[in-house]
Amino acid sequence: MRIIMSQSKEEAIKVVADMILERVQSHPTSVIGLATGKTMEPVYQTLVAESKKNRVDYSKAFFFMLDEYLGLPLDHPSSFKVYIQTHLMHPLDLKPSQFAFPPVHAESPAEAGAHYEQSLKESGGVDLQILGIGTNGHIGFNEPGSLKTSRTRLVHLTRETIAANKSEFKHGSFPETALSMGIGTILDSRSVVLLATGKSKADAIKFLLNHHDVADCPATYLKDHPHFTLVLDPEAASKINLKI
Repeated sequence: MRIIMSQSKEEAIKVVADMILERVQSHPTSVIGLATGKTMEPVYQTLVAESKKNRVDYSKAFFFMLDEYLGLPLDHPSSFKVYIQTHLMHPLDLKPSQFAFPPVHAESPAEAGAHYEQSLKESGGVDLQILGIGTNGHIGFNEPGSLKTSRTRLVHLTRETIAANKSEFKHGSFPETALSMGIGTILDSRSVVLLATGKSKADAIKFLLNHHDVADCPATYLKDHPHFTLVLDPEAASKINLKI
């Protein structure tokens, strides 16, 4: 595990954005796994700005989305599909055919998960997976109790996760289920980068660094990955004491 202790939130954000940019510049046909959420919004904003400035060509890259809510219309403003269209696809003028989304509208969630796994396999696998972390240590929507060997599947969201994301649903009820890449799916990625910013993530980061393979904090499974990078801002790192 590599840990990057940034001097500010802005620096941490740029570190992750630069990792994506550099990957595409050096390997134009890269397959990249994308996370969503408030932590990632400034990452994509920075990535878009830097990509335009450096005239980065994304035409041969392909992107897999990490997860998606079940039960939302295709064009729901709080869906992760609309999120990535708004923050990355449209600003960089990328084609819809360059993105794979969890098939949440399939008749069977089990078949949907198997289909997404097959799509990942056919793509050659994810080269760079970007992740955030929940306050309860979840990655993707792999809530506490998720198995290390889990694959893309239907997941039930915890009350904590629902509360943390409820502000995104100003109208209508918050979905209680989602389709998410599994822990095992994520660990298949050739490299994994987790970004944590803000005081609300400090406890989860402290637990992550002090424990290994704990189901109550799925992020601890990432420490087994040979190419796992943890990027922290000062607030997320405020409860740890590392001398690097």
